[in-house]
Amino acid sequence: MTYRLPLALVGLMVLTACAGRDPNPVAEVQNSDASLSCAQLRSEIGVNSQAVRGLVDEQQNKQTKNIVAGTAGAILFFPALFFMDLKGASGEEARAYQRRNQGLMNRYNSKGCRPEIRIETQTKKQAKAARTAD
Repeated sequence: MTYRLPLALVGLMVLTACAGRDPNPVAEVQNSDASLSCAQLRSEIGVNSQAVRGLVDEQQNKQTKNIVAGTAGAILFFPALFFMDLKGASGEEARAYQRRNQGLMNRYNSKGCRPEIRIETQTKKQAKAARTAD
């Protein structure tokens, strides 16, 4: 009888760990942004765009896994529901990278860097990627 409470606490910790990772969004503006050259800004924008694509892929994979776990939990095995990722960390992080890229593109263009980055085109591409991540 005395072992029930510790066992219940361990079980609760295990189940809460299965809910997915916490989001860790990138800061929209960073201290070093003002000192970046045109080439460095362009490189940072490219790296961030690649990160958005990776996060979108991660989010799509998690959606598929959530569908499988939800179906299995509803039909076959109730504890499978605890393996669903409901935090949406990938989508939140992708949106943070998009906001950062928007600021970097504005800084790039306002410095007179060439070739100019078309913000509308980049923003549309990133918005489409984020919508698929939700």
